[in-house]
Amino acid sequence: MSNTRTQILDLGEELIRTRGFNAFSYKDISEKLGIKNAAVHYHFPSKEALGTAIIQQSIDLFIVKEKQWNQLSSKEQLLDFINIYQKSHDKNWSCLMGALSSSVDSLPSTMQNKLTKMAEYILNRLTQTLIEGLKKGEFHFDEEPRAKAELIISSLLSSLLLSKVMHGQIFESIVQSIILSVNLKTK
Repeated sequence: MSNTRTQILDLGEELIRTRGFNAFSYKDISEKLGIKNAAVHYHFPSKEALGTAIIQQSIDLFIVKEKQWNQLSSKEQLLDFINIYQKSHDKNWSCLMGALSSSVDSLPSTMQNKLTKMAEYILNRLTQTLIEGLKKGEFHFDEEPRAKAELIISSLLSSLLLSKVMHGQIFESIVQSIILSVNLKTK
């Protein structure tokens, strides 16, 4: 992958996570990177193509992360999953799914479909981690694992959004609640 293409993808993702998909243009990208607008169009003929590629890049990174998780306990997998959101929090960013979900109805259908696939993939993976953790006695909770995964992801996603508005310790509070809700001992 060319360096310019990678820079466009990375900046596009940052703009989505900080402004939203509909609040930036190719001009924002070209000016920030010091390239011509035509260079952005060369790599991504449309904003839809850019948005779809950004979602796919996120899926690809998650697949790499999942392969690393296969070597970890369920507890370590969950903590590393939470750490993904921690990194977004540290940058004062929304997660990609949260940033795009708020405007999903205005997104092109290819992006909507790719976003749905990403959400399903992540939910399925977290559900599997919770199932394995229950079987191994690493977690203890009463909900169905899928419902628990939905609750965890929803909590993390919304905590990033609320932290941006409230400028407080909401994210940390939510993370502690998640850890307590699965009866996970961190020490």
